[in-house]
Amino acid sequence: MKKFLVLFVILISFFIVRGCNSNSPNQIKADYFDIGYGQSIYEGYNKVDKKTVQSLVKAYNQIKDIGQTNEEINYDKAVTIHFIYKDQISGSLVIDDKGIFVLGNRSGNYQIDENNDIYENALEIYKELKKQY
Repeated sequence: MKKFLVLFVILISFFIVRGCNSNSPNQIKADYFDIGYGQSIYEGYNKVDKKTVQSLVKAYNQIKDIGQTNEEINYDKAVTIHFIYKDQISGSLVIDDKGIFVLGNRSGNYQIDENNDIYENALEIYKELKKQY
């Protein structure tokens, strides 16, 4: 019984530590998104095709950070995305041109992995959506 208890405590500790050290966001789904740059924001509902929505959702779900940072987000050059699923926000992201970002389900700012190009992709999507307004 004592061996079982020790093994149980080790397993629980492993899962707690593993969960706390996750450097990727919770997986989300989205029907559409709202996207902004700087002070402006545009609604993507009925204006962005499903393929674009799913590509941005996939990019969000694959975000990896390289750690928390004290560096502030430059909101003048930040892309803000609110993902909407079944009329509720399923996830949100604010990321600037230096890769400093914050997720809606986390506190603090993080530095994105340098191999991630979600900022560039999101900025292009923003520019395309802006043309529709």
